[in-house]
Amino acid sequence: MTFRPDRPTGCLAPVLLGEVVSDPESIRAMARGNGPYFMPARYLIDGQAADQAGDGVRRGRSDVPAHLVGPTWRGDWAVRGRAVVPGAEALLHHEGFRAAAVSMTGGTEVVPEQVFVNLTTPSRSQGFSHTDIPEFVGVNRTNAPGWLLQAMGVSRLFEDVRITIVTAVTWFHRGERGFFRYWPEGRDSGSLRHEDVWNTGVVGDNDFMHHQVEGTGPRGAEPPEGLTIDTALDHDGSRWVVVDDGAVLADFDEAEVRLSLSWKAKVYRNGADRREAESGVGGIGLDEVLARFATVEDLDVPGGVPVNPDEALVHDGFRSTLITRWHGYRSD
Repeated sequence: MTFRPDRPTGCLAPVLLGEVVSDPESIRAMARGNGPYFMPARYLIDGQAADQAGDGVRRGRSDVPAHLVGPTWRGDWAVRGRAVVPGAEALLHHEGFRAAAVSMTGGTEVVPEQVFVNLTTPSRSQGFSHTDIPEFVGVNRTNAPGWLLQAMGVSRLFEDVRITIVTAVTWFHRGERGFFRYWPEGRDSGSLRHEDVWNTGVVGDNDFMHHQVEGTGPRGAEPPEGLTIDTALDHDGSRWVVVDDGAVLADFDEAEVRLSLSWKAKVYRNGADRREAESGVGGIGLDEVLARFATVEDLDVPGGVPVNPDEALVHDGFRSTLITRWHGYRSD
């Protein structure tokens, strides 16, 4: 049985953190040295496992909804419990994050999985909030694309096999604005704004708790023109540059680029529950995922929900239908 903490208001109460690291400038230095960065919507549109979708490899132009295109870029620093850039190991095993996860959930077994950064150039508010990509016993980032995992989570058809995931979001930004808004009592209730975005954090139930990046930089700022899902962000040694197909669309100084760092961990009631989940006890496969979606009477997939998992993962109609119906985004 999966660990399902009580969520009386729809999500677990978040925990606020003060000083996150002793040398916050080192996080900005790590970011400068580990580009280029990709758009996080890659997780949702590519028909690959979620932890491979954003590897920065150009796979041809993709037509995606405008709200999924920048100006925020992502870089993975730890994946599946393994640091992939120098300096990420200490962040992956951050004691403050672990303690907050235990406090929030009541679980005793915390398994750090991911560390990633988001970098945002000056722009207006995103105009929408979102929830994060979840995982399930048997169906996770290693064998399912992000769009499928997101649909599984938002649909609430798979709560019996959902894995509890805690997310710490921290900030290292001294530029204008770039505040963090979140809805700890549900999206239809009031929101809170976190304004101290230098070396602080909010540890939350982000697979359930809607959250949003507010406007970054001067009021009225607009994203660079010409952004596509393939546009990258990198640091050239002196400035941050926005690049698409070899062309520089814009450049920014250090203070103009908002940096947030996120940590994710799976949390289990105890070691026995963890061992069961990791061995797949009580889990499901992709065939069961398709079977459950097929029970939704008004799910209008062209030709019907595929029954073969290999076919389903490359079925554009199935993917488009799920992304439209259960995407995790909500407009203001």
